[in-house]
Amino acid sequence: MVWKSFVNGARQMWSYRRLLAIFYLVNLLAGLLVAVPARSLLSRVAGRSLMGRVLADQVNMDFVFELFRYHAAGTRLVLGMFLFVTVLYALVQLFFSGGALAVFHSGQSYRSDLFWGSAGAYFGRFVRLALWALPVLAVLFLLQYVEKGLERLIFGSDPYQYITYWGGWIRVGLRYLSFILYLMVLDYARIYAVISGERRMRLAVWRGLKFTFRNLGGTLLLALLLLAVGWLGWLIYGPVAGLLGSSAAAVILFLFLWQQIFMAFRMGLQLTRYSSEMILYKWRTGLL
Repeated sequence: MVWKSFVNGARQMWSYRRLLAIFYLVNLLAGLLVAVPARSLLSRVAGRSLMGRVLADQVNMDFVFELFRYHAAGTRLVLGMFLFVTVLYALVQLFFSGGALAVFHSGQSYRSDLFWGSAGAYFGRFVRLALWALPVLAVLFLLQYVEKGLERLIFGSDPYQYITYWGGWIRVGLRYLSFILYLMVLDYARIYAVISGERRMRLAVWRGLKFTFRNLGGTLLLALLLLAVGWLGWLIYGPVAGLLGSSAAAVILFLFLWQQIFMAFRMGLQLTRYSSEMILYKWRTGLL
């Protein structure tokens, strides 16, 4: 059922290529809002110098430290822009998710009135839902301290070094797991809100929490499958991008196109996540 949800979700995503284009273009715009001022700063500082040619091939940490030290004003501007765009991007993603989930739920061909109307209708609810879900994130984040408590209970205040080492890795894993579980609860709460029309977002969070953990095998396996596909895409993209470090115009153009292909893949995977989770939810609740 999990694999079928993923495959059918990918097929449904591909049948809504206009949605993919919208998500991709917004992602590109967000990147440009940060990249343009960052490029302007680097061009003003490094320009066509030897360091500029070095930066075309790889990041130089000595240059980064000097940039923060001697060009603090420009660096603060770029970092401020990055934080602003990050918050704005998160809100835009909440806005678009309502439209995408409504389109996937309808099963109809793409209609702009359905997508944009649903995005606007659910935006306020989804912002409240994200705030109601923060206590869930806080509780899940505390999972890592369970390991620390067990470690201290079993091995005392001065455990062996290998216990401390592996315990640290376990806590890192629990930290990532808590964030994945939070996103799962948030996604299924949004799905419940779209399908049921529920306006009380605290109830939607509770429903999302119940569905996630009552069907933990399927929901977690689907999330890990999507995560593995994302990592596979990164493993393909990363080495190729690493080989393209050069100031030559043709290489820069090819690297830009390669980056955009990867960005489109990421946006497609995000839409596949919405679609496959919607399908899994409907199967497990008897709506399919």
